[in-house]
Amino acid sequence: MPGLNSDIPRWQYPPTSDKEFDYANLQTLDLSLITGDEYENVPEEVVKTIGDAFARDGFIYATNHGLSSEQILRQFSIAQYAFDGVPEEDKSRYAAKILEEGDFTGYKPRGHWKLKGVRDQIEHFSLGGQSYAPEKREQIFPPALQPLADEIEEFTEYNHDHIFRKILTVLSLVLKLPPTYLWNLASKKDERFDLFRYALYHPPSPEEDAKTDGVRLQGHTDFNAVSLLYSQPIVSLQVLMPDNVWRYVRHVPDALVINLGDAMHFISGGYLKQTIHRVVSPPDPAQVPYRRLGVFYFAQFNRSTRLAPIAESPVASGTGLTFFDNGRKSPTAWEWECSRVKAYGQDGKKKTIEGGHEEEEMIGGEKVVHYN
Repeated sequence: MPGLNSDIPRWQYPPTSDKEFDYANLQTLDLSLITGDEYENVPEEVVKTIGDAFARDGFIYATNHGLSSEQILRQFSIAQYAFDGVPEEDKSRYAAKILEEGDFTGYKPRGHWKLKGVRDQIEHFSLGGQSYAPEKREQIFPPALQPLADEIEEFTEYNHDHIFRKILTVLSLVLKLPPTYLWNLASKKDERFDLFRYALYHPPSPEEDAKTDGVRLQGHTDFNAVSLLYSQPIVSLQVLMPDNVWRYVRHVPDALVINLGDAMHFISGGYLKQTIHRVVSPPDPAQVPYRRLGVFYFAQFNRSTRLAPIAESPVASGTGLTFFDNGRKSPTAWEWECSRVKAYGQDGKKKTIEGGHEEEEMIGGEKVVHYN
Protein backbone atom coordinates (compact mmCIF):
# COMPACT_ATOMS: atom_id res chain seq x y z
CA MET A 1 0.00 0.00 0.00
CA PRO A 2 1.36 3.49 -0.81
CA GLY A 3 3.06 5.34 2.02
CA LEU A 4 4.42 8.81 2.58
CA ASN A 5 5.92 10.24 -0.66
CA SER A 6 5.38 6.80 -2.20
CA ASP A 7 5.06 5.76 -5.76
CA ILE A 8 1.41 6.38 -6.50
CA PRO A 9 0.79 7.04 -10.21
CA ARG A 10 2.09 10.42 -11.26
CA TRP A 11 -0.55 12.69 -12.72
CA GLN A 12 -0.03 13.95 -16.24
CA TYR A 13 -1.33 17.45 -16.90
CA PRO A 14 -3.77 17.57 -19.85
CA PRO A 15 -2.50 19.61 -22.81
CA THR A 16 -2.98 23.35 -22.46
CA SER A 17 -5.26 24.90 -25.06
CA ASP A 18 -3.49 26.99 -27.68
CA LYS A 19 -6.69 28.84 -28.58
CA GLU A 20 -7.74 32.28 -27.41
CA PHE A 21 -11.09 32.74 -25.69
CA ASP A 22 -12.87 35.55 -23.87
CA TYR A 23 -10.79 35.45 -20.71
CA ALA A 24 -11.46 37.45 -17.54
CA ASN A 25 -8.90 40.17 -16.86
CA LEU A 26 -7.98 39.37 -13.26
CA GLN A 27 -5.47 41.06 -10.96
CA THR A 28 -2.53 39.06 -9.53
CA LEU A 29 -1.48 39.12 -5.88
CA ASP A 30 2.22 38.48 -5.24
CA LEU A 31 2.06 36.76 -1.86
CA SER A 32 5.79 37.21 -1.26
CA LEU A 33 5.14 40.94 -0.71
CA ILE A 34 3.25 40.15 2.52
CA THR A 35 5.87 39.89 5.27
CA GLY A 36 6.42 39.98 9.03
CA ASP A 37 6.17 37.43 11.82
CA GLU A 38 2.37 37.66 11.68
CA TYR A 39 2.24 38.60 7.98
CA GLU A 40 1.24 42.06 9.12
CA ASN A 41 3.22 44.06 6.55
CA VAL A 42 1.53 44.75 3.21
CA PRO A 43 2.48 47.50 0.75
CA GLU A 44 -0.25 50.15 0.49
CA GLU A 45 -0.38 49.71 -3.27
CA VAL A 46 -1.16 46.00 -2.83
CA VAL A 47 -3.97 46.77 -0.38
CA LYS A 48 -5.46 49.28 -2.83
CA THR A 49 -5.12 47.15 -5.98
CA ILE A 50 -6.28 43.86 -4.47
CA GLY A 51 -9.00 45.53 -2.41
CA ASP A 52 -10.43 47.12 -5.54
CA ALA A 53 -10.22 43.79 -7.38
CA PHE A 54 -12.04 41.87 -4.64
CA ALA A 55 -14.72 44.56 -4.38
CA ARG A 56 -15.21 44.68 -8.15
CA ASP A 57 -14.47 41.18 -9.48
CA GLY A 58 -14.29 38.92 -6.43
CA PHE A 59 -11.64 36.80 -8.22
CA ILE A 60 -7.86 37.17 -8.47
CA TYR A 61 -4.74 35.11 -9.16
CA ALA A 62 -2.05 34.60 -6.52
CA THR A 63 1.59 33.75 -7.18
CA ASN A 64 4.78 33.25 -5.14
CA HIS A 65 2.88 31.28 -2.52
CA GLY A 66 5.92 29.28 -1.42
CA LEU A 67 4.95 25.91 -2.91
CA SER A 68 7.03 24.29 -5.65
CA SER A 69 5.73 22.90 -8.94
CA GLU A 70 6.55 19.42 -7.67
CA GLN A 71 4.57 19.90 -4.45
CA ILE A 72 1.53 21.02 -6.43
CA LEU A 73 1.87 18.18 -8.93
CA ARG A 74 2.08 15.76 -6.02
CA GLN A 75 -1.33 16.93 -4.79
CA PHE A 76 -2.85 16.40 -8.23
CA SER A 77 -1.34 12.89 -8.19
CA ILE A 78 -2.95 12.19 -4.82
CA ALA A 79 -6.22 13.61 -6.14
CA GLN A 80 -6.09 11.22 -9.08
CA TYR A 81 -5.36 8.32 -6.69
CA ALA A 82 -8.26 9.33 -4.41
CA PHE A 83 -10.62 8.46 -7.27
CA ASP A 84 -8.81 5.84 -9.34
CA GLY A 85 -7.07 4.04 -6.46
CA VAL A 86 -10.01 3.78 -4.06
CA PRO A 87 -12.61 1.03 -4.69
CA GLU A 88 -16.18 2.15 -5.33
CA GLU A 89 -17.39 0.26 -2.26
CA ASP A 90 -14.99 2.28 -0.10
CA LYS A 91 -16.20 5.52 -1.64
CA SER A 92 -19.73 4.51 -0.61
CA ARG A 93 -18.58 3.47 2.87
CA TYR A 94 -16.84 6.82 3.39
CA ALA A 95 -19.59 8.93 1.80
CA ALA A 96 -20.22 12.46 3.07
CA LYS A 97 -23.38 13.16 5.08
CA ILE A 98 -24.45 15.95 2.76
CA LEU A 99 -28.22 15.87 3.19
CA GLU A 100 -28.22 14.48 6.72
CA GLU A 101 -25.82 16.95 8.31
CA GLY A 102 -24.93 19.53 5.64
CA ASP A 103 -21.34 18.32 5.74
CA PHE A 104 -19.15 17.60 2.69
CA THR A 105 -16.51 15.65 4.65
CA GLY A 106 -15.98 12.36 2.79
CA TYR A 107 -16.94 11.32 -0.75
CA LYS A 108 -19.62 13.01 -2.81
CA PRO A 109 -20.76 10.60 -5.56
CA ARG A 110 -21.69 11.49 -9.10
CA GLY A 111 -25.38 12.26 -9.50
CA HIS A 112 -26.02 13.93 -6.13
CA TRP A 113 -26.81 17.27 -7.79
CA LYS A 114 -29.27 17.91 -10.59
CA LEU A 115 -29.52 20.64 -13.22
CA LYS A 116 -32.46 20.71 -15.63
CA GLY A 117 -33.21 17.13 -14.68
CA VAL A 118 -29.67 15.97 -15.50
CA ARG A 119 -27.52 14.46 -12.73
CA ASP A 120 -24.01 15.80 -12.34
CA GLN A 121 -20.84 13.90 -13.29
CA ILE A 122 -18.68 15.30 -10.48
CA GLU A 123 -17.22 13.32 -7.61
CA HIS A 124 -15.15 14.78 -4.84
CA PHE A 125 -13.40 13.82 -1.62
CA SER A 126 -13.34 16.50 1.08
CA LEU A 127 -11.54 16.73 4.38
CA GLY A 128 -12.72 19.02 7.17
CA GLY A 129 -10.59 20.92 9.65
CA GLN A 130 -11.08 18.19 12.29
CA SER A 131 -10.42 15.24 9.93
CA TYR A 132 -6.79 14.69 10.86
CA ALA A 133 -7.15 13.94 14.59
CA PRO A 134 -5.94 10.38 15.28
CA GLU A 135 -9.39 9.25 16.42
CA LYS A 136 -10.98 10.62 13.23
CA ARG A 137 -8.65 9.30 10.54
CA GLU A 138 -10.01 5.77 10.33
CA GLN A 139 -13.55 7.13 10.18
CA ILE A 140 -12.82 9.57 7.33
CA PHE A 141 -9.86 8.29 5.28
CA PRO A 142 -10.45 5.08 3.28
CA PRO A 143 -7.70 2.50 3.80
CA ALA A 144 -5.94 3.36 0.52
CA LEU A 145 -5.52 7.00 1.61
CA GLN A 146 -4.70 6.54 5.28
CA PRO A 147 -0.92 6.26 4.67
CA LEU A 148 -1.10 9.63 2.87
CA ALA A 149 -2.96 11.45 5.66
CA ASP A 150 0.11 13.14 7.16
CA GLU A 151 1.15 14.45 3.77
CA ILE A 152 -2.32 15.78 2.98
CA GLU A 153 -2.58 17.40 6.41
CA GLU A 154 0.77 19.17 5.98
CA PHE A 155 -0.36 20.63 2.65
CA THR A 156 -3.72 21.69 4.10
CA GLU A 157 -2.07 23.39 7.08
CA TYR A 158 0.24 25.33 4.78
CA ASN A 159 -2.78 26.61 2.86
CA HIS A 160 -4.46 27.69 6.10
CA ASP A 161 -1.54 29.07 8.10
CA HIS A 162 0.31 30.86 5.31
CA ILE A 163 -1.73 31.48 2.15
CA PHE A 164 -5.14 32.03 3.76
CA ARG A 165 -3.59 34.06 6.57
CA LYS A 166 -1.82 36.39 4.15
CA ILE A 167 -5.05 36.97 2.24
CA LEU A 168 -6.87 37.75 5.49
CA THR A 169 -4.20 40.34 6.32
CA VAL A 170 -4.81 42.10 3.02
CA LEU A 171 -8.59 41.98 3.50
CA SER A 172 -8.34 43.25 7.09
CA LEU A 173 -6.44 46.29 5.82
CA VAL A 174 -8.93 46.75 2.98
CA LEU A 175 -11.67 46.92 5.64
CA LYS A 176 -9.51 49.38 7.64
CA LEU A 177 -9.07 46.95 10.50
CA PRO A 178 -5.88 45.86 12.35
CA PRO A 179 -3.91 43.44 10.13
CA THR A 180 -4.61 40.37 12.30
CA TYR A 181 -8.32 41.07 12.82
CA LEU A 182 -9.77 38.58 10.33
CA TRP A 183 -7.16 35.95 11.18
CA ASN A 184 -8.42 36.06 14.77
CA LEU A 185 -11.85 35.08 13.41
CA ALA A 186 -10.39 32.01 11.67
CA SER A 187 -7.58 30.64 13.82
CA LYS A 188 -9.28 28.72 16.64
CA LYS A 189 -8.07 25.17 16.13
CA ASP A 190 -11.07 23.53 17.80
CA GLU A 191 -13.52 25.60 15.72
CA ARG A 192 -12.08 24.92 12.29
CA PHE A 193 -14.33 23.43 9.64
CA ASP A 194 -12.50 24.46 6.49
CA LEU A 195 -12.57 21.99 3.60
CA PHE A 196 -9.66 20.64 1.58
CA ARG A 197 -11.00 18.97 -1.55
CA TYR A 198 -9.98 16.77 -4.45
CA ALA A 199 -12.55 16.89 -7.26
CA LEU A 200 -12.96 14.97 -10.50
CA TYR A 201 -15.22 16.20 -13.30
CA HIS A 202 -16.10 13.36 -15.67
CA PRO A 203 -17.17 14.41 -19.17
CA PRO A 204 -20.94 13.93 -19.51
CA SER A 205 -22.46 12.39 -22.59
CA PRO A 206 -23.11 14.74 -25.53
CA GLU A 207 -26.84 14.29 -24.90
CA GLU A 208 -26.52 15.37 -21.26
CA ASP A 209 -24.30 18.31 -22.20
CA ALA A 210 -26.91 19.47 -24.70
CA LYS A 211 -29.69 19.35 -22.09
CA THR A 212 -27.76 21.62 -19.72
CA ASP A 213 -26.44 23.90 -22.51
CA GLY A 214 -22.95 22.75 -21.62
CA VAL A 215 -23.18 23.78 -17.95
CA ARG A 216 -21.54 21.14 -15.76
CA LEU A 217 -21.73 22.96 -12.42
CA GLN A 218 -24.52 25.48 -11.96
CA GLY A 219 -23.63 29.13 -11.46
CA HIS A 220 -23.27 29.84 -7.74
CA THR A 221 -21.44 31.74 -5.06
CA ASP A 222 -19.21 29.84 -2.65
CA PHE A 223 -20.52 29.50 0.88
CA ASN A 224 -17.29 30.08 2.81
CA ALA A 225 -14.83 32.95 3.43
CA VAL A 226 -12.02 32.47 0.87
CA SER A 227 -11.62 29.76 -1.80
CA LEU A 228 -8.28 28.63 -3.21
CA LEU A 229 -8.16 26.71 -6.50
CA TYR A 230 -4.90 25.36 -7.89
CA SER A 231 -4.83 26.29 -11.56
CA GLN A 232 -5.12 23.41 -14.06
CA PRO A 233 -5.11 23.40 -17.88
CA ILE A 234 -8.73 22.53 -18.78
CA VAL A 235 -10.51 25.74 -19.84
CA SER A 236 -13.84 25.30 -18.10
CA LEU A 237 -14.25 27.73 -15.18
CA GLN A 238 -16.25 30.88 -15.93
CA VAL A 239 -16.89 33.93 -13.77
CA LEU A 240 -19.74 36.40 -14.17
CA MET A 241 -17.91 39.71 -14.53
CA PRO A 242 -19.24 43.16 -13.53
CA ASP A 243 -20.52 43.79 -17.06
CA ASN A 244 -22.76 40.69 -16.65
CA VAL A 245 -20.73 38.65 -19.17
CA TRP A 246 -19.47 35.13 -18.46
CA ARG A 247 -15.71 34.96 -19.04
CA TYR A 248 -13.26 32.09 -18.78
CA VAL A 249 -10.47 31.93 -16.22
CA ARG A 250 -7.12 31.47 -17.94
CA HIS A 251 -4.77 28.73 -16.74
CA VAL A 252 -1.63 30.12 -15.08
CA PRO A 253 0.78 27.27 -14.23
CA ASP A 254 1.40 26.85 -10.48
CA ALA A 255 -0.77 29.86 -9.65
CA LEU A 256 -3.77 29.98 -7.37
CA VAL A 257 -7.17 31.23 -8.45
CA ILE A 258 -8.72 32.91 -5.40
CA ASN A 259 -12.30 34.00 -4.87
CA LEU A 260 -14.39 35.19 -1.95
CA GLY A 261 -17.52 33.50 -0.65
CA ASP A 262 -20.74 34.42 1.12
CA ALA A 263 -19.22 34.55 4.60
CA MET A 264 -16.71 37.24 3.62
CA HIS A 265 -19.40 39.15 1.75
CA PHE A 266 -21.66 39.27 4.79
CA ILE A 267 -19.07 40.33 7.39
CA SER A 268 -17.74 43.02 5.03
CA GLY A 269 -21.20 44.56 4.84
CA GLY A 270 -21.40 43.52 1.20
CA TYR A 271 -18.30 45.50 0.23
CA LEU A 272 -16.27 42.42 -0.77
CA LYS A 273 -17.85 40.51 -3.62
CA GLN A 274 -18.79 36.83 -3.60
CA THR A 275 -18.65 36.39 -7.36
CA ILE A 276 -20.90 33.99 -9.24
CA HIS A 277 -19.02 31.30 -11.14
CA ARG A 278 -19.73 28.02 -12.92
CA VAL A 279 -18.07 25.16 -14.79
CA VAL A 280 -18.95 24.55 -18.43
CA SER A 281 -17.95 22.27 -21.26
CA PRO A 282 -14.46 23.24 -22.54
CA PRO A 283 -14.72 25.56 -25.56
CA ASP A 284 -11.68 23.86 -27.12
CA PRO A 285 -12.89 20.57 -28.69
CA ALA A 286 -9.43 19.05 -28.07
CA GLN A 287 -10.01 19.32 -24.30
CA VAL A 288 -13.57 17.97 -24.21
CA PRO A 289 -12.65 14.27 -23.75
CA TYR A 290 -10.39 14.92 -20.75
CA ARG A 291 -11.39 14.54 -17.13
CA ARG A 292 -10.94 17.78 -15.15
CA LEU A 293 -9.07 17.18 -11.90
CA GLY A 294 -9.18 19.81 -9.18
CA VAL A 295 -7.38 20.63 -5.93
CA PHE A 296 -9.23 23.15 -3.73
CA TYR A 297 -9.02 24.68 -0.29
CA PHE A 298 -12.23 26.26 1.02
CA ALA A 299 -11.14 28.39 3.97
CA GLN A 300 -13.63 29.27 6.66
CA PHE A 301 -14.03 31.51 9.66
CA ASN A 302 -14.34 29.89 13.08
CA ARG A 303 -17.48 27.82 13.45
CA SER A 304 -19.06 30.31 15.89
CA THR A 305 -18.29 33.48 13.89
CA ARG A 306 -21.50 35.45 13.44
CA LEU A 307 -22.06 36.55 9.83
CA ALA A 308 -22.88 40.18 10.50
CA PRO A 309 -21.07 43.29 9.22
CA ILE A 310 -18.05 44.06 11.39
CA ALA A 311 -19.01 47.11 13.45
CA GLU A 312 -15.36 48.13 13.97
CA SER A 313 -14.83 48.42 10.21
CA PRO A 314 -15.82 51.80 8.78
CA VAL A 315 -15.93 50.12 5.37
CA ALA A 316 -18.24 47.26 6.39
CA SER A 317 -20.49 49.45 8.52
CA GLY A 318 -20.59 52.19 5.90
CA THR A 319 -22.07 50.30 2.95
CA GLY A 320 -25.64 50.71 4.16
CA LEU A 321 -26.37 47.07 3.29
CA THR A 322 -27.99 44.71 5.77
CA PHE A 323 -28.58 40.96 5.77
CA PHE A 324 -30.60 38.41 7.72
CA ASP A 325 -33.51 40.65 8.74
CA ASN A 326 -31.25 43.59 9.59
CA GLY A 327 -28.96 41.30 11.57
CA ARG A 328 -31.62 39.92 13.87
CA LYS A 329 -31.31 36.45 12.31
CA SER A 330 -27.60 36.40 11.44
CA PRO A 331 -26.39 32.77 11.46
CA THR A 332 -22.96 31.55 12.40
CA ALA A 333 -20.52 30.57 9.66
CA TRP A 334 -21.24 26.91 10.43
CA GLU A 335 -25.04 27.35 10.30
CA TRP A 336 -24.85 29.14 6.95
CA GLU A 337 -22.55 26.47 5.49
CA CYS A 338 -24.84 23.62 6.55
CA SER A 339 -27.90 25.39 5.18
CA ARG A 340 -26.33 25.89 1.77
CA VAL A 341 -24.70 22.45 1.55
CA LYS A 342 -28.00 20.69 2.20
CA ALA A 343 -29.91 22.75 -0.36
CA TYR A 344 -27.45 23.03 -3.25
CA GLY A 345 -28.37 21.03 -6.35
CA GLN A 346 -31.57 19.67 -4.82
CA ASP A 347 -35.25 20.10 -5.70
CA GLY A 348 -35.99 22.58 -2.93
CA LYS A 349 -38.50 25.41 -2.85
CA LYS A 350 -37.10 27.49 -5.67
CA LYS A 351 -38.68 30.46 -7.39
CA THR A 352 -37.92 31.16 -11.05
CA ILE A 353 -36.84 34.79 -11.49
CA GLU A 354 -35.77 37.05 -14.34
CA GLY A 355 -33.33 35.40 -16.73
CA GLY A 356 -34.60 31.91 -15.96
CA HIS A 357 -32.50 31.69 -12.77
CA GLU A 358 -33.74 30.16 -9.53
CA GLU A 359 -34.05 31.92 -6.17
CA GLU A 360 -34.12 29.99 -2.92
CA GLU A 361 -34.50 31.12 0.68
CA MET A 362 -31.82 29.99 3.11
CA ILE A 363 -31.43 30.16 6.88
CA GLY A 364 -32.13 33.60 8.35
CA GLY A 365 -34.41 34.47 5.44
CA GLU A 366 -31.51 35.40 3.13
CA LYS A 367 -32.08 34.51 -0.51
CA VAL A 368 -29.51 32.99 -2.87
CA VAL A 369 -29.71 32.66 -6.63
CA HIS A 370 -28.78 29.56 -8.62
CA TYR A 371 -27.70 30.79 -12.03
CA ASN A 372 -28.81 28.82 -15.07
